[in-house]
Parts: sequence; structure tokens; C-alpha cells
Amino acid sequence: MQKVIKSMVFLGMTYGYGFFGGALFHLLRFLNIIRVFHYERFPRYQENLVLVANHPSLLEPLLLPALFFPEYIFYPRKLVPWSTPDKRNYWDRWYFFWIKPRAIPVDRGNRLAEMKSLLQMKKVLNSGGRIILFPEGGRTFRGRKFLYSKTRRKIRELKEGIGWLVLKTKALIVPIWVEGTDKVLPNSRFYSRYPFLRFWKRITIKIGKPQRFQSQRFQKIKQVTERITQALLELADEEE
Repeated sequence: MQKVIKSMVFLGMTYGYGFFGGALFHLLRFLNIIRVFHYERFPRYQENLVLVANHPSLLEPLLLPALFFPEYIFYPRKLVPWSTPDKRNYWDRWYFFWIKPRAIPVDRGNRLAEMKSLLQMKKVLNSGGRIILFPEGGRTFRGRKFLYSKTRRKIRELKEGIGWLVLKTKALIVPIWVEGTDKVLPNSRFYSRYPFLRFWKRITIKIGKPQRFQSQRFQKIKQVTERITQALLELADEEE
């Protein structure tokens, strides 16, 4: 019975959001509210893929799945990406029940729970799935130690779980840099409680070059994590 209910939620709610959310995403692109650069780099119908993004606001877990639109419309069970939302901000809130069929919650700060989430991600990738991951370990503004690009764009130090995951699965990595979402949905208590979206602000999404880390040069978790960090910071400075 539980599997039947989960399938009904997936097809009725998760898939429905994917359809309308993807259509809205591209409407906002048409209106130039969302700008996407280097869309030609995005690998279509690619399995065993990790989309790695910075995390300026609470909006990205709901926004970035639309990058996979419309391909998942035709193959929902195979191609709808898995999100990795924060457990407290999404999974534990009853009104986000519809994301659960395609979400792997991350209980940040709980090392045992984080490892269980990584193992679940590994299982998904090894079965050909696609995952959206925010390896900063939370929103950027909550960090204490930052790394900066040449133009002073910043991210938190990435968690080494991303390096472990890549080495274990040989997944294709697609770097994504997001700007402006913290203006559309500001990081304040008011907007966390009343998520009014300010769509008169502009969102910018940059898509980086897909990469794999299979050579002998990348045999250590720390090396892979550092290389992904570098790819994100270089993408942040890339001309639009």
C-alpha cells in the first residue's frame, strides 16, 4: 500500500510540479527574468549525472530541476532528477510532502545521517539516476569560512562528501552557478515563513562544462573536491 501511495504522489504531484514548474521556468526565461547562459553545455538524456551548484537561497532546490525540462516529461521514472534538500527546511515540513518521491533529505550537522544520505545518493547514481547537489553544506550566507573567485564571488568550503561520491560512482559532474535567487527569495526569517517571490528581480544561471574525474590524477577525495570548487569559482567569473 505504501508503494502505491508513493507512486500516486509521484505521478500526481511530483511529476505535475515538474511539468508546470518546467513550463514556468521557460516562460520566465522568455520574459528575461531568468537568464541561462551556456545551455548548449547541458548534457541531455545523460544518466549517472550530478548537477553541482552553489546555494545562495532556499529557492535553488525548487528551481534547478527545471533545467532537465522537458526530457523528464517523456521518461519521468527514469529522468526526473533527485533533489537533496535540507531536512529541516523541506523534508520535515508537511506541505513539501510532494517532493519526497524524488528527494534525498540531508540532515546537516548529523554526520551519521549525512553518510546515510550519501549512500542513498550513491545507490541512485549507480542505478543511472541524476542528482542535484549543493555541496556547500547549506546556504552560502550561513558560512564562516569562504573561498573567493577573482571577482570576489564567494562560496563556502565544499564538503568532501561530493569528492567521495564522485570517486565511488564515476558520475558526470555539471557545475552550475546561480546568482540573484537570494534577491527573489531573501534569506530572512520573514521570507522563510512567508515565501513571497519577488520576480521583478533577475536570476542568472550559468552552466559549466561537464567533467569526469576518472584519471589517476584524481584518486583522492580532497583533490576531487578542490577541483569541483575551482570549477564553480571559474564559472562564477565566466563572461555572460
